[in-house]
Amino acid sequence: MGRAMFVVSSYWMWTSGTFSTTVTFALNPTRSYLMTGALTGKDGGDYGQVYISMLCTVSGDQVLCGIRDNPSDSSFTDISSLGINEFISSADSVTVKLRATGGLHRLKESCMTSPSW
Repeated sequence: MGRAMFVVSSYWMWTSGTFSTTVTFALNPTRSYLMTGALTGKDGGDYGQVYISMLCTVSGDQVLCGIRDNPSDSSFTDISSLGINEFISSADSVTVKLRATGGLHRLKESCMTSPSW
């Protein structure tokens, strides 16, 4: 039987024009998390994309950060990965980025975990 999840944090981000904005969550490396997020508003003909731009994990006594800040510019990849649904474990922090190429874009993001029993 699976465990229930609860929201650790949630937030809104928005941008107007060709602009990017980020938010970073501090996480507990001994827990697993589910990051979710999607665009919830759009005005204009251009597109917006939300993705994990940096993930820092703990390995022994080291914190290792991987940058994912270069998503594809192909239309297929951008359209098929507009949101986030990703399980994260052993992480110290995660940075989420909203990138827009014009217009007005808004997203809702949540970070969830299961209770430690």
